[in-house]
Amino acid sequence: MQHNNIYVYTRMKIINSHYIPLPEPHNVIMGLDEDEIAEQIGVLSVVEEDPAPDGGYGIITHEHPVVRTLGQNAVVSEDKENFNFMVTVETAEGKVWYHLENKDCLVVCPAQRRKIPSFQLNLLMMSQMMHTGADYDPLGMLHRLKENGIEVEWDEKSKENHQEIVLSNMEIGGKFYLQSLLLKPLFLVYFADVIDEQQIQPLDDDDIFFEFVNQARAMLEVNPHYEFHFTTLDQQMSYMADRLNKELNDYLERPDESE
Repeated sequence: MQHNNIYVYTRMKIINSHYIPLPEPHNVIMGLDEDEIAEQIGVLSVVEEDPAPDGGYGIITHEHPVVRTLGQNAVVSEDKENFNFMVTVETAEGKVWYHLENKDCLVVCPAQRRKIPSFQLNLLMMSQMMHTGADYDPLGMLHRLKENGIEVEWDEKSKENHQEIVLSNMEIGGKFYLQSLLLKPLFLVYFADVIDEQQIQPLDDDDIFFEFVNQARAMLEVNPHYEFHFTTLDQQMSYMADRLNKELNDYLERPDESE
C-alpha cells in the first residue's frame, strides 16, 4: 500500500483520504461483530465535505483499520543438525477494512506476543456482548483465537480441579445474567428478563442449563478434570444452582487428553 493522498471528486463532495502507518509494536484487533482477527498496521483516514441545506458545509471523518493477516508459524526441522527452529511467515501488504471503522474494533493482544491473559479475554467478550448484544461465547472465542495462533494465559486457579463457583447476578440492558466471580473463564449466562425492580421473568430452565453446559465446555478445554460445584446466596437462582450441581458434571463429556 502506498502512502499517497487520494482525492475523489463527485458532484457534491470532495473526498480526501490519507494512509497513516502505525509504528510497531502493532496490536491484533477484531471487529465487534465480526469473525475476522488481524494485525493492524495502519489507519486510512477519510475526510469528506458534507454540504448543508442552507448552502454551508460541514466535515465528516472516518478512520478505517488497515490490517495484515496474522502470519502463520511454521516449524522447520533439520535432523542432521539435530535442532528445530521457528520461522514466522508474514507479508507486508495490507488491506483496508472498509466495512469497519476503528471505533468498531477491539484490541485483542500485542501482535508480537500473541498471548492474552484470561482476565482480559473475559473483558474482551464482555465488551463484544455489551456493544453488539452477541452471546457470551468463551468456547467459540477460544477456538477463534487458537485458529489465529493466539494463546490464552490462564491463572493458576483455572487449572485447579475444584473450587466453589459462587453465582451472583448482573443486569445488562434489561436482561438478567448469572455470573461467577471466581471461575475463569467467567460464567455469564442469560437467565431472565427484568420486568421491574421487584420482578424478573426467568427463561426456560433447559435453555439456561444448556447455556451453562456450553460455557462449561470452555473450562474443560483448560482442565479436562474440572468438577463443577455451584453455590449462591440469592434465593431467586438457588434452584438453578441445585440443578447444575445434580446434572452438569454427569452431562458433560470430558475431552480426550490423548488427542
